[in-house]
Amino acid sequence: MLGQVLAVVRDADVITKLILIVIAILSVGSWAVAVAKLREFREVLGSSKIFMDALRTTGKPPGGDFWNRSSEIGPLARMYAEAGRFLQRRTDRGVTTPLTPEEVGSLSTALEREAGEDLAARERNIGLLATVTSVAPLLGLLGTVWGVLTSFIGMKELGVADLSAVGSGVAAALTTTVAGLLAAIPANIFHNFVVGRINSLAGDMDRFLSELVDVCRRGSL
Repeated sequence: MLGQVLAVVRDADVITKLILIVIAILSVGSWAVAVAKLREFREVLGSSKIFMDALRTTGKPPGGDFWNRSSEIGPLARMYAEAGRFLQRRTDRGVTTPLTPEEVGSLSTALEREAGEDLAARERNIGLLATVTSVAPLLGLLGTVWGVLTSFIGMKELGVADLSAVGSGVAAALTTTVAGLLAAIPANIFHNFVVGRINSLAGDMDRFLSELVDVCRRGSL
């Protein structure tokens, strides 16, 4: 069966082949983004778990060089480090009183900015997945319509109404629809998965931010 499909594609016209090539490029790109994002979230979630386990167990961030390595231990660690630097600047100025409402607002803004930058990095390139989800089926439909159109034109030129005379052209046209769906379905699954992970991470960061601000109101971590 696969050999027959490949033979049909080999005998297809230039436009059909071009559409299939574009779909293939989009599919390869979506898989590359999906694999990269799966690895990225595995590392982020793993490093954040290490950080939170250390914080819950000892009340301290992991490792003596935490402040320099915070960017390697996930987004929650970076927020914690940002809060630590904020409090250190107060201490350097000789301020030891609890945070004022203005300082709480400044700290919250700084932590929200840190969280926003991290989420923006997580969202990078996922637009390609959404693009493939919507564009690949349309390209497949375009290829099918083009193939059917050329097949009917061929029937007119041959002066026959026998579909067997142009069956190969119709088959080639339908391969573009199949290719479009094969590209779009995995891309849609990966896109929904990544968006779900980002939303889950955003919720974790929002809760951690609130807890962190509450702790910092007392002037220490």
